[in-house]
Amino acid sequence: MSDRPNAARNRQLFMTRFPEGEAGPQDFEVREAPVPEPKDGEVLVEAQYLSVDAALRLIMRDSKDFLFRVQPGDLVRGTVAGRIVESRNPAFKEGDYVTGGLGVQNYSVSDGAGLSLVDTAIAPLPSWLGGMGVSGLTAYFAVTEECRLGPGKTLVVNGAAGAVGSVAGQIGRILGARVIGITGSDDKARWLTEELGFDVAINYKKGDLYDQLVAAAPDRIDAIFDNVGGPILNESLRWIGMRGTVLMCGSTSQYTQEKIEGPSNYIWLGTMRARMQGFVVYDYLDKFAEAQKQIAQWMNEGKLVLRDNIVDGDVGDFPDVFQRLYRGENRGKMVIRLPAATA
Repeated sequence: MSDRPNAARNRQLFMTRFPEGEAGPQDFEVREAPVPEPKDGEVLVEAQYLSVDAALRLIMRDSKDFLFRVQPGDLVRGTVAGRIVESRNPAFKEGDYVTGGLGVQNYSVSDGAGLSLVDTAIAPLPSWLGGMGVSGLTAYFAVTEECRLGPGKTLVVNGAAGAVGSVAGQIGRILGARVIGITGSDDKARWLTEELGFDVAINYKKGDLYDQLVAAAPDRIDAIFDNVGGPILNESLRWIGMRGTVLMCGSTSQYTQEKIEGPSNYIWLGTMRARMQGFVVYDYLDKFAEAQKQIAQWMNEGKLVLRDNIVDGDVGDFPDVFQRLYRGENRGKMVIRLPAATA
């Protein structure tokens, strides 16, 4: 029997204008619509958790530079974790839990393309948006495949208390590297070292960042896992080691800027024969299941901690939580728990 809600309405978040600086409530509006009806070959998904991702701000721009964009009048892009409440697709059954890029709304219809079945016996549902999802997979493949780490190597992770950075640093430690995290508060720094096992955590807001890096890594840096770009990356580049790696996984400091600025200390890449490269996790799509199995094993062995920063709310709370993410109020993955998760 279908769990279709008879009296429910579908709340959806639309962008009303291009944001200036940080995106906020003034840039969005909530609209209500009937719960959609799935057709043959489709499923109806009730969202229980919404992923809140900094990279969304990058595509909410009045620019044609990006292939994927959110423009005024568009449903806001977003990944959800939820439950199938009605299925007319043989690949899914009612009660299955899934994740997918279904947008910021309570209910959505899908033909199954882009939906991923998840096993909540392995990890809680919100973790499939974080450490077991794209955030954790980004950290996993970036560190294991691209950073060339092992015993005797030093990894610097900026944005270290975030969804990706917090996992990347832990995986670096599992591989035997010395891990230095860069974050924006003493409280987060303590969390990185005391709970996540980072060797050193630097508060970039206190003291000279370059001097702190030199003190923490006297033999220079073998790999920089870059999530933020900007001045933090520039100072780190000054201390890159011989044939080091700089992996660009994100540039959150630039997403709200009208003009995106690139690194200025790139000369050290030439001097030290280092390499800087971009990274997109979907290059490893065929290995996702294998990586998730390994992440789950590390969790069970107590080697890896996945932190979900869960905020209770609804679709209309997304803009406020998005601002909180940009203000650095999260530890780990920022997720909104929707009313359906507790019903």
